Amino acid sequence: MPAARSNSGFSPDVAAALSQADRGIRMRMGDHHALFDYWRFAMSTICSVDAFYVGFYREGRRIVYPYTYDDTIAVKRYMPPEVFGYGPTGQAAWILRNKRTYTYASDNGMLLHHGVAFGDEQRVSADAITIPMFDTRDGEEVVIGLASIQTYKSHAYTDEHVRAFEWTAASVATVLAREREDELNREGLAVPPAGADGDQPSVVEVVQDVSEILAELHSKICAVEEAIPIGERELVRMVRELRHQCERGQTETMDIIARPSVRAENLLNSLSSKEREIALLIARGGLSNKEIAARVFVTESTIKGHVSRILRKLGVEQRSGIAARLEQFFD
Repeated sequence: MPAARSNSGFSPDVAAALSQADRGIRMRMGDHHALFDYWRFAMSTICSVDAFYVGFYREGRRIVYPYTYDDTIAVKRYMPPEVFGYGPTGQAAWILRNKRTYTYASDNGMLLHHGVAFGDEQRVSADAITIPMFDTRDGEEVVIGLASIQTYKSHAYTDEHVRAFEWTAASVATVLAREREDELNREGLAVPPAGADGDQPSVVEVVQDVSEILAELHSKICAVEEAIPIGERELVRMVRELRHQCERGQTETMDIIARPSVRAENLLNSLSSKEREIALLIARGGLSNKEIAARVFVTESTIKGHVSRILRKLGVEQRSGIAARLEQFFD
């Protein structure tokens, strides 16, 4: 006799685990390290999870990985946040292009192993599920990131595990969207500082430098934890708490560049749909007014009027400033 199913289509045990996971995920709003760590734990109650990561797409074919975990690496397990580039033919590009889940079984892991290795590079994952993470922008569902569960056991994941991972991803997306909405509302009350139209320094290099410092600190904390004599429970507790604090700091530091800035998004939203279209044409390709007019089927004088309003709304004086303001929204 086949196993009973819940009304959701999941088996009773999985449905119960997902209900608990949803509550736990929503309780961790505002702490992304705790959010992603709990997401990994929740999936491990449903299926085998030897490795797990969360990544967010950024401009210039880069992905920010604020949380990476490999259960086979002794005490450390949690891997430092990193930024990697990706090519046009790998798993990351496939997820972004197809907007659907990739499974190891679909091609015997060929696409998975085409990407950058992490964790214990001496062992190769024998099964994996990699899912897109979605957000709604201007009424359209777009892929903003990806997440993956992997295991060293072959044929470990079923269709139900795939659907469960996608289901929990929707809960995580809800939390991130709510955080975003709250942040946009708070930002809307802020008064732009004087001189805000000047060039803003890039934070990517600064974040990566800080991340390297925290990674070194994390490594030393792990070394201390491993060296504590058996029986020193209080000392183990204190060092473990310190390690978790460091891991949270690493995730929050990398999270600075994991998502587009609220200020830049507000600036983009201040433009009309036509102004947004023209601004992105200028930012992406440096097109002249005449070239843009031919693209959008209006007169050159109409484009000049749009450009003047775009410059005023974005708080810049030259067309080159439009690209600087909107850089992070490039594909």
